[in-house]
Amino acid sequence: MGALPAKSALCLIMAGGSGTRFWPLSQKHYPKQFLKLVGKQSLLRATYDRCLQLTTPERIAICGLEAHRTLLAEELPEIQNWVMEPQGRNTAACVLLSALSLQAGGFSPETVMAVFPADHHVGTPDRWLELLEKAIHFAGSQEALVTLGIHPTKPHTGYGYIEKGKSSNAEGVFEVSRFVEKPDEARAQSFLASGNFFWNSGIFVWSLQAILSAFEKWQPEMLAQLSAAVNSDTVNSVYAQVPSLPIDKAIMEKADNVYVLPADIEWTDLGSWNAVYEQLASSEKENLSVSGEAFFSESQGCLVQVPPTTKVAVIGLENVVVVEHDGRLLITRRDRDQKVKEAAERFDP
Repeated sequence: MGALPAKSALCLIMAGGSGTRFWPLSQKHYPKQFLKLVGKQSLLRATYDRCLQLTTPERIAICGLEAHRTLLAEELPEIQNWVMEPQGRNTAACVLLSALSLQAGGFSPETVMAVFPADHHVGTPDRWLELLEKAIHFAGSQEALVTLGIHPTKPHTGYGYIEKGKSSNAEGVFEVSRFVEKPDEARAQSFLASGNFFWNSGIFVWSLQAILSAFEKWQPEMLAQLSAAVNSDTVNSVYAQVPSLPIDKAIMEKADNVYVLPADIEWTDLGSWNAVYEQLASSEKENLSVSGEAFFSESQGCLVQVPPTTKVAVIGLENVVVVEHDGRLLITRRDRDQKVKEAAERFDP
Protein backbone atom coordinates (compact mmCIF):
# COMPACT_ATOMS: atom_id res chain seq x y z
CA MET A 1 0.00 0.00 0.00
CA GLY A 2 1.39 3.38 -0.96
CA ALA A 3 0.55 6.98 -0.19
CA LEU A 4 -3.14 7.77 -0.26
CA PRO A 5 -4.58 10.60 -2.35
CA ALA A 6 -6.33 13.38 -0.46
CA LYS A 7 -9.89 12.65 0.68
CA SER A 8 -9.70 9.03 -0.54
CA ALA A 9 -10.84 7.51 2.74
CA LEU A 10 -14.25 5.98 3.30
CA CYS A 11 -16.10 7.12 6.43
CA LEU A 12 -18.59 4.83 8.14
CA ILE A 13 -20.95 6.35 10.72
CA MET A 14 -22.54 3.83 13.08
CA ALA A 15 -26.03 5.21 13.68
CA GLY A 16 -27.92 2.19 14.96
CA GLY A 17 -27.87 2.85 18.70
CA SER A 18 -31.03 3.03 20.78
CA GLY A 19 -29.82 5.72 23.22
CA THR A 20 -31.74 4.35 26.20
CA ARG A 21 -29.62 6.36 28.66
CA PHE A 22 -31.26 9.51 27.23
CA TRP A 23 -34.77 8.32 28.02
CA PRO A 24 -37.34 9.83 27.92
CA LEU A 25 -36.12 12.29 25.25
CA SER A 26 -34.57 9.41 23.31
CA GLN A 27 -36.91 6.53 22.51
CA LYS A 28 -36.82 3.57 20.14
CA HIS A 29 -38.75 5.41 17.43
CA TYR A 30 -36.55 8.55 17.77
CA PRO A 31 -33.16 7.69 19.35
CA LYS A 32 -30.45 10.04 20.54
CA GLN A 33 -28.48 10.34 17.29
CA PHE A 34 -31.36 12.46 15.95
CA LEU A 35 -31.44 14.75 19.00
CA LYS A 36 -29.87 18.21 19.26
CA LEU A 37 -28.31 17.74 22.69
CA VAL A 38 -25.39 20.20 22.74
CA GLY A 39 -25.94 22.51 19.80
CA LYS A 40 -28.11 23.39 16.82
CA GLN A 41 -27.33 20.18 14.95
CA SER A 42 -28.32 16.62 15.67
CA LEU A 43 -25.47 14.38 16.82
CA LEU A 44 -25.70 12.50 13.51
CA ARG A 45 -25.54 15.63 11.35
CA ALA A 46 -22.58 16.95 13.35
CA THR A 47 -20.74 13.65 12.82
CA TYR A 48 -21.49 13.76 9.09
CA ASP A 49 -20.19 17.33 8.83
CA ARG A 50 -16.93 16.29 10.53
CA CYS A 51 -16.57 13.46 8.04
CA LEU A 52 -16.86 15.98 5.19
CA GLN A 53 -13.53 17.38 6.38
CA LEU A 54 -11.97 13.97 5.75
CA THR A 55 -13.61 12.86 2.52
CA THR A 56 -16.28 13.54 -0.08
CA PRO A 57 -20.05 12.90 0.30
CA GLU A 58 -20.03 9.86 -1.98
CA ARG A 59 -17.42 8.24 0.29
CA ILE A 60 -19.49 8.53 3.48
CA ALA A 61 -21.66 5.58 4.52
CA ILE A 62 -24.27 5.22 7.25
CA CYS A 63 -25.04 1.97 9.04
CA GLY A 64 -28.42 2.25 10.75
CA LEU A 65 -31.54 0.30 11.60
CA GLU A 66 -34.10 -0.49 8.92
CA ALA A 67 -36.73 0.83 11.35
CA HIS A 68 -35.07 4.26 11.18
CA ARG A 69 -34.63 4.38 7.39
CA THR A 70 -37.06 7.28 6.90
CA LEU A 71 -35.59 9.30 9.79
CA LEU A 72 -32.07 8.74 8.49
CA ALA A 73 -32.97 9.75 4.94
CA GLU A 74 -34.68 12.91 6.19
CA GLU A 75 -31.68 13.83 8.36
CA LEU A 76 -29.04 13.10 5.71
CA PRO A 77 -30.67 13.17 2.25
CA GLU A 78 -27.25 13.54 0.59
CA ILE A 79 -26.04 10.08 1.65
CA GLN A 80 -25.64 7.57 -1.19
CA ASN A 81 -24.22 4.63 0.76
CA TRP A 82 -26.73 3.07 3.14
CA VAL A 83 -26.16 -0.13 5.11
CA MET A 84 -29.40 -1.07 6.83
CA GLU A 85 -29.42 -3.48 9.77
CA PRO A 86 -32.59 -5.58 10.20
CA GLN A 87 -32.03 -5.25 13.95
CA GLY A 88 -29.33 -4.00 16.31
CA ARG A 89 -26.60 -6.62 16.87
CA ASN A 90 -23.85 -4.43 18.37
CA THR A 91 -20.82 -2.90 16.68
CA ALA A 92 -19.02 -6.03 15.41
CA ALA A 93 -21.98 -7.02 13.25
CA CYS A 94 -22.43 -3.41 12.14
CA VAL A 95 -18.78 -3.13 11.04
CA LEU A 96 -18.77 -6.51 9.30
CA LEU A 97 -22.06 -5.99 7.45
CA SER A 98 -20.87 -2.55 6.36
CA ALA A 99 -17.44 -3.73 5.18
CA LEU A 100 -18.96 -6.59 3.17
CA SER A 101 -21.71 -4.40 1.68
CA LEU A 102 -19.38 -1.56 0.74
CA GLN A 103 -16.83 -3.88 -0.84
CA ALA A 104 -19.63 -5.61 -2.78
CA GLY A 105 -20.79 -2.14 -3.82
CA GLY A 106 -17.51 -1.33 -5.54
CA PHE A 107 -15.05 -0.10 -2.93
CA SER A 108 -11.69 -1.85 -3.33
CA PRO A 109 -10.16 -4.01 -0.56
CA GLU A 110 -7.40 -1.42 -0.17
CA THR A 111 -9.89 1.34 0.67
CA VAL A 112 -9.20 2.76 4.13
CA MET A 113 -12.33 3.07 6.23
CA ALA A 114 -12.62 5.33 9.28
CA VAL A 115 -15.41 4.26 11.64
CA PHE A 116 -17.24 6.69 13.92
CA PRO A 117 -20.06 6.39 16.45
CA ALA A 118 -22.79 8.95 15.79
CA ASP A 119 -22.84 10.35 19.33
CA HIS A 120 -19.49 12.08 19.85
CA HIS A 121 -18.87 15.76 20.47
CA VAL A 122 -15.52 17.14 19.28
CA GLY A 123 -14.52 20.62 20.43
CA THR A 124 -11.23 20.73 18.51
CA PRO A 125 -12.16 19.72 14.95
CA ASP A 126 -8.91 20.89 13.33
CA ARG A 127 -6.78 18.69 15.60
CA TRP A 128 -9.28 15.83 15.14
CA LEU A 129 -8.84 16.13 11.38
CA GLU A 130 -5.04 16.18 11.64
CA LEU A 131 -5.00 13.01 13.75
CA LEU A 132 -7.52 11.17 11.58
CA GLU A 133 -5.48 11.93 8.46
CA LYS A 134 -2.43 10.50 10.24
CA ALA A 135 -4.34 7.35 11.22
CA ILE A 136 -5.66 6.95 7.66
CA HIS A 137 -2.14 7.24 6.23
CA PHE A 138 -0.84 4.66 8.73
CA ALA A 139 -3.66 2.20 8.03
CA GLY A 140 -3.16 2.70 4.30
CA SER A 141 0.53 1.81 4.48
CA GLN A 142 0.17 -1.58 6.21
CA GLU A 143 -2.44 -4.09 7.38
CA ALA A 144 -3.17 -2.40 10.69
CA LEU A 145 -6.19 -1.92 12.92
CA VAL A 146 -5.91 1.58 14.37
CA THR A 147 -7.92 3.19 17.15
CA LEU A 148 -7.83 6.70 18.57
CA GLY A 149 -7.03 6.85 22.27
CA ILE A 150 -8.13 10.06 23.96
CA HIS A 151 -5.72 11.70 26.42
CA PRO A 152 -7.61 11.42 29.73
CA THR A 153 -8.29 14.68 31.55
CA LYS A 154 -9.63 13.06 34.72
CA PRO A 155 -10.00 9.58 36.25
CA HIS A 156 -13.21 8.79 34.36
CA THR A 157 -14.93 5.56 35.41
CA GLY A 158 -17.44 5.59 32.55
CA TYR A 159 -14.96 4.85 29.74
CA GLY A 160 -12.88 1.83 28.83
CA TYR A 161 -9.12 2.41 28.61
CA ILE A 162 -6.31 1.46 26.21
CA GLU A 163 -2.74 0.91 27.42
CA LYS A 164 -0.08 1.78 24.88
CA GLY A 165 2.83 -0.56 24.22
CA LYS A 166 5.93 -0.20 22.06
CA SER A 167 6.32 2.54 19.47
CA SER A 168 5.43 1.60 15.92
CA ASN A 169 7.31 2.48 12.75
CA ALA A 170 5.38 5.77 12.64
CA GLU A 171 5.92 8.65 15.03
CA GLY A 172 3.17 8.99 17.61
CA VAL A 173 1.55 5.60 16.86
CA PHE A 174 1.94 2.77 19.37
CA GLU A 175 1.18 -0.90 19.57
CA VAL A 176 -1.72 -1.62 21.93
CA SER A 177 -0.64 -3.43 25.08
CA ARG A 178 -4.19 -4.14 26.28
CA PHE A 179 -7.76 -2.94 26.46
CA VAL A 180 -9.22 -2.44 29.95
CA GLU A 181 -12.89 -2.44 30.95
CA LYS A 182 -14.38 0.57 32.77
CA PRO A 183 -12.31 0.85 35.99
CA ASP A 184 -13.22 1.87 39.52
CA GLU A 185 -12.09 5.27 40.83
CA ALA A 186 -8.79 4.05 42.33
CA ARG A 187 -7.78 2.19 39.19
CA ALA A 188 -8.75 5.13 36.98
CA GLN A 189 -6.54 7.37 39.15
CA SER A 190 -3.58 5.03 38.62
CA PHE A 191 -4.21 4.96 34.86
CA LEU A 192 -4.21 8.76 34.77
CA ALA A 193 -1.00 8.98 36.81
CA SER A 194 0.88 6.48 34.63
CA GLY A 195 0.53 8.48 31.41
CA ASN A 196 0.31 5.22 29.43
CA PHE A 197 -3.46 4.85 29.33
CA PHE A 198 -6.01 6.51 27.06
CA TRP A 199 -9.78 6.59 26.89
CA ASN A 200 -11.17 4.12 24.39
CA SER A 201 -12.89 6.41 21.87
CA GLY A 202 -14.61 3.78 19.74
CA ILE A 203 -13.11 5.45 16.65
CA PHE A 204 -11.35 2.99 14.34
CA VAL A 205 -9.36 3.18 11.11
CA TRP A 206 -8.43 0.22 8.88
CA SER A 207 -8.56 -0.95 5.29
CA LEU A 208 -11.49 -3.11 4.22
CA GLN A 209 -8.96 -5.85 3.56
CA ALA A 210 -7.48 -5.59 7.06
CA ILE A 211 -10.77 -5.73 8.94
CA LEU A 212 -12.18 -8.56 6.81
CA SER A 213 -8.94 -10.53 7.31
CA ALA A 214 -9.29 -9.97 11.05
CA PHE A 215 -12.84 -11.35 10.98
CA GLU A 216 -11.62 -14.32 8.94
CA LYS A 217 -9.03 -15.08 11.63
CA TRP A 218 -10.94 -14.27 14.81
CA GLN A 219 -14.64 -14.58 13.91
CA PRO A 220 -14.71 -16.98 10.93
CA GLU A 221 -18.24 -18.25 11.58
CA MET A 222 -19.60 -14.70 11.76
CA LEU A 223 -17.83 -13.84 8.50
CA ALA A 224 -19.16 -16.96 6.78
CA GLN A 225 -22.72 -16.25 7.95
CA LEU A 226 -22.81 -12.66 6.72
CA SER A 227 -20.74 -13.18 3.55
CA ALA A 228 -23.34 -15.65 2.31
CA ALA A 229 -26.26 -13.43 3.26
CA VAL A 230 -25.17 -9.90 2.37
CA ASN A 231 -27.32 -8.31 -0.34
CA SER A 232 -29.58 -11.38 -0.38
CA ASP A 233 -33.08 -12.25 0.81
CA THR A 234 -31.65 -14.23 3.73
CA VAL A 235 -29.90 -11.32 5.45
CA ASN A 236 -32.80 -10.68 7.85
CA SER A 237 -32.92 -14.21 9.23
CA VAL A 238 -29.14 -14.63 9.25
CA TYR A 239 -28.49 -11.30 10.96
CA ALA A 240 -30.72 -12.28 13.86
CA GLN A 241 -28.41 -15.27 14.50
CA VAL A 242 -25.14 -13.33 14.40
CA PRO A 243 -23.47 -12.94 17.83
CA SER A 244 -24.16 -9.56 19.44
CA LEU A 245 -20.61 -8.45 20.26
CA PRO A 246 -18.80 -5.12 20.47
CA ILE A 247 -16.00 -4.81 17.92
CA ASP A 248 -13.53 -4.46 20.80
CA LYS A 249 -14.36 -7.94 22.15
CA ALA A 250 -14.84 -9.59 18.77
CA ILE A 251 -11.65 -8.33 17.12
CA MET A 252 -9.58 -5.60 18.79
CA GLU A 253 -8.77 -7.46 22.03
CA LYS A 254 -7.72 -10.57 20.08
CA ALA A 255 -5.78 -9.24 17.08
CA ASP A 256 -2.01 -8.70 17.12
CA ASN A 257 -1.89 -5.87 14.58
CA VAL A 258 -3.73 -3.29 16.72
CA TYR A 259 -2.34 0.21 17.18
CA VAL A 260 -3.36 3.28 19.15
CA LEU A 261 -2.89 6.89 18.10
CA PRO A 262 -3.02 9.07 21.24
CA ALA A 263 -5.34 12.01 20.59
CA ASP A 264 -5.01 15.30 22.44
CA ILE A 265 -8.46 16.54 21.46
CA GLU A 266 -11.46 17.95 23.27
CA TRP A 267 -13.76 14.96 23.02
CA THR A 268 -16.89 13.69 24.75
CA ASP A 269 -18.82 10.49 24.29
CA LEU A 270 -22.33 11.85 24.79
CA GLY A 271 -23.58 8.68 26.39
CA SER A 272 -25.64 10.02 29.28
CA TRP A 273 -27.39 13.05 30.76
CA ASN A 274 -24.37 13.64 32.98
CA ALA A 275 -22.14 13.84 29.90
CA VAL A 276 -24.45 16.51 28.46
CA TYR A 277 -24.32 18.45 31.73
CA GLU A 278 -20.51 18.30 31.82
CA GLN A 279 -20.35 19.46 28.21
CA LEU A 280 -22.67 22.44 28.70
CA ALA A 281 -21.91 23.60 32.25
CA SER A 282 -19.19 26.18 32.87
CA SER A 283 -18.68 24.88 36.42
CA GLU A 284 -19.68 21.88 38.55
CA LYS A 285 -22.15 24.02 40.48
CA GLU A 286 -23.98 25.68 37.59
CA ASN A 287 -27.69 25.00 37.19
CA LEU A 288 -28.78 24.53 33.57
CA SER A 289 -32.19 24.87 31.97
CA VAL A 290 -31.74 23.49 28.46
CA SER A 291 -35.43 23.75 27.61
CA GLY A 292 -38.45 24.99 29.54
CA GLU A 293 -38.63 27.56 32.32
CA ALA A 294 -36.78 26.59 35.50
CA PHE A 295 -36.56 28.18 38.94
CA PHE A 296 -33.61 27.05 41.06
CA SER A 297 -33.37 27.76 44.79
CA GLU A 298 -30.70 26.45 47.15
CA SER A 299 -29.70 24.04 44.41
CA GLN A 300 -26.57 23.41 42.38
CA GLY A 301 -25.32 21.20 39.57
CA CYS A 302 -28.82 20.54 38.21
CA LEU A 303 -30.02 20.05 34.63
CA VAL A 304 -33.59 20.64 33.45
CA GLN A 305 -34.85 19.57 29.99
CA VAL A 306 -38.63 19.89 29.66
CA PRO A 307 -41.10 21.16 27.01
CA PRO A 308 -40.84 24.93 26.34
CA THR A 309 -44.13 25.74 28.07
CA THR A 310 -43.38 23.68 31.20
CA LYS A 311 -42.33 25.43 34.41
CA VAL A 312 -40.10 23.56 36.87
CA ALA A 313 -39.03 24.51 40.40
CA VAL A 314 -35.92 22.79 41.76
CA ILE A 315 -35.48 23.52 45.46
CA GLY A 316 -32.80 22.27 47.82
CA LEU A 317 -31.34 19.71 45.43
CA GLU A 318 -27.83 19.03 44.13
CA ASN A 319 -26.64 17.28 40.99
CA VAL A 320 -30.10 16.27 39.79
CA VAL A 321 -31.43 15.81 36.24
CA VAL A 322 -35.09 16.53 35.46
CA VAL A 323 -36.36 15.54 32.00
CA GLU A 324 -39.95 15.46 30.77
CA HIS A 325 -41.04 14.31 27.32
CA ASP A 326 -44.01 12.57 25.76
CA GLY A 327 -45.87 11.95 29.01
CA ARG A 328 -42.77 10.60 30.73
CA LEU A 329 -40.84 12.19 33.59
CA LEU A 330 -37.29 11.36 34.70
CA ILE A 331 -35.77 12.60 37.96
CA THR A 332 -32.34 11.20 38.74
CA ARG A 333 -29.10 12.09 40.42
CA ARG A 334 -26.44 12.79 37.83
CA ASP A 335 -24.20 10.05 39.22
CA ARG A 336 -27.01 7.51 38.78
CA ASP A 337 -27.72 8.29 35.15
CA GLN A 338 -26.29 4.97 33.96
CA LYS A 339 -29.43 3.44 35.50
CA VAL A 340 -31.73 5.41 33.20
CA LYS A 341 -31.76 2.57 30.67
CA GLU A 342 -33.57 0.45 33.28
CA ALA A 343 -36.40 2.99 33.30
CA ALA A 344 -36.48 2.96 29.50
CA GLU A 345 -36.74 -0.82 29.48
CA ARG A 346 -39.48 -0.71 32.13
CA PHE A 347 -41.73 1.89 30.50
CA ASP A 348 -40.83 1.50 26.81
CA PRO A 349 -39.74 -2.13 26.37
